[in-house]
Amino acid sequence: MDRGWKVVGFSRSLRESDGIEWRQWSGEGAVDLSGCDALVNLAGEPIDQRWTAGRKKKFYESRVTLSERLSSATRESKVRVFLNASAIGFYGDRGDELLPESASAGEGYLADLCKKWESAVDTLSDVRVCYLRTGVVLGEGGGAWEKLEKIFGLGIGGRLGSGRQWMPWIHLADEVGGIIHCLENEIAGPVNLVAPGSVRNSDFTKALGAALNRPAILPAPAFMLKLILGEFAEEGLLASCRVVPAVLEKSGYQFQFPELKEALSELAG
Repeated sequence: MDRGWKVVGFSRSLRESDGIEWRQWSGEGAVDLSGCDALVNLAGEPIDQRWTAGRKKKFYESRVTLSERLSSATRESKVRVFLNASAIGFYGDRGDELLPESASAGEGYLADLCKKWESAVDTLSDVRVCYLRTGVVLGEGGGAWEKLEKIFGLGIGGRLGSGRQWMPWIHLADEVGGIIHCLENEIAGPVNLVAPGSVRNSDFTKALGAALNRPAILPAPAFMLKLILGEFAEEGLLASCRVVPAVLEKSGYQFQFPELKEALSELAG
C-alpha cells in the first residue's frame, strides 16, 4: 500500500478492513475482479503432510482447479498482470544439478502437480504471467519457521536422511520483496523465489541449531521419514533440488537476506 497500490483481498468470509478492501469468494463460481489491474494468487492446501488420496484431491483443487478459475476470470477483467504460485517441486529430485528457471521439469508426483499448476494459467495474450516457484519460506507466522523453531528449540532437531540434499529457502521479507519486484517490473514466465545462498540440509540444520543455541545432533533416518510421511518424505524432504534465483538476480533484485546465517539470526533474535 505504501508503494501506491490499493490492495484488494479475497476470502471465503468477510474480514475487517485493516486498510484492505476484502471481497468474499468461496473459490467457486464467479469472482469479482472489477477495478483490479493485477492478480496475485498464493493459494494452496499445505503440502507438508502425508499424501493420502483425499489430500491429493485437495492439493489439486486448491492449486490447479483454482488457478483455472482465476485464469478464466482474467479474460473478462482489466487484469494485465497475473502472478500465480508454483513451487520448486517443479524440478523434482536433481542431485547437485544447478537449476535456474530454464531447467526442465522433473519427475514424480510433485513435479507433475506443479506442471499442471502452471499449465492451468491460460490467459489473454496481453496479460503478463509469472509462475512463482517458491522454496521453503522462513518467517514469523509461517508454518515452516514455527515448526522448525519448535523442534530445534527443544533440542531434538537434526539432519534429514543423509543431509546431503540441497534445501532451497527464502526469508519471508524476500518472498514478499520478490513478488513485488515481479509485480512492478516487466518479468514474465517462471521465477525462482529462493535465496542465492542455498545450502545442503545438514548445513541448514547446523546453522539453525547455532542460531537457536541448541544442539542439532538427532538425525531423522530416511527409512523412518518414509514410514511416517510416505511420498512427502521422499519427494518433499529427502529430494535434492539446487535451485538458483537467476531471473531475480538478472533483473536487479537486491536480496535483504541472501545468506542463511543472517536470515536465521534475524528470525531467532
